[in-house]
Amino acid sequence: MKPFINRRFVIALGAALILVSSLAQARTVFLVVSSDDPFHQKIAAGFKKSFTGIFEENNLYGLEDRSRALGKTLSENPPRLMVVIGDLAAKTAKQYCANCPIVHAAVSSSDGINLSGPNIYGISNLPNPAKMAENIRIVFPEVKNVGLIFQPKNTGRQVEQIQAAMSKAGLSLKAAPIEQMKEIPKAFEQITPQIDLLLLIEDPGVVNNDTLPYLFINCIKKKIPVFVSSEDLLKKCGVAGYSHDPEKLGAELAGLSSDVMSEKSAGSKIKSSSGNLMLNKKIAQMYNYNFSAQASAQGIIVQ
Repeated sequence: MKPFINRRFVIALGAALILVSSLAQARTVFLVVSSDDPFHQKIAAGFKKSFTGIFEENNLYGLEDRSRALGKTLSENPPRLMVVIGDLAAKTAKQYCANCPIVHAAVSSSDGINLSGPNIYGISNLPNPAKMAENIRIVFPEVKNVGLIFQPKNTGRQVEQIQAAMSKAGLSLKAAPIEQMKEIPKAFEQITPQIDLLLLIEDPGVVNNDTLPYLFINCIKKKIPVFVSSEDLLKKCGVAGYSHDPEKLGAELAGLSSDVMSEKSAGSKIKSSSGNLMLNKKIAQMYNYNFSAQASAQGIIVQ
């Protein structure tokens, strides 16, 4: 009888282990990072420092092949929560794990990839609009009229928030909607006679490697300084900007993920995050612009 009892014990133990493994797997949090881009990696680092739960991590390295391979795994064995950083990770989660709760950060255009629904949470790619308006006033106290070119399908909701924040700060936003990138020159020529400053936000239908040289050169020619919403844009064309602190953003992503896991998330599903005032002295010199003592004291110099 003893061997029989042992076999029953082994079978029962094996079944219990399988059950525990299945439950653990069902509780899995899956962190997917789009690429090795330093901004993405700093967000991921901030997340990993702050998130106290167990999670798995996958880096797509910007490759569609890796996205498809991971997608197959996700569709066969979906995690309890997807945490995604960057556009490719967000697209992968939406395409292959649409029924999973998804928490996102650094997604350039939630509208453009249709990242919306009852299980979608995230931190807006746009830093807090009220803080952006406040920092425009700090750096450019003489500015009254701010121009912005945007594609409504990509950043329409964000522009509404910016419009409200600018109005509260005593600034007038001249927003020019376009449908295609080829409309940018016409929109630019229409708004520039009315503005003192151009605001560039992360809109893939407006801001990319093809359009930035045109906007940058023509802003310098017309002596219209540029204020931006990311450190990357600041290095390329901005006099100043208000940008996310990536590690802080990662910590906020971790907090939101924990809230979703524990079903404590309430209110708006897309959170707004504060950031840092950043200044580019090299580009400011092209405009013969000197930063005020207040701006210099509060801003971070980026070369």
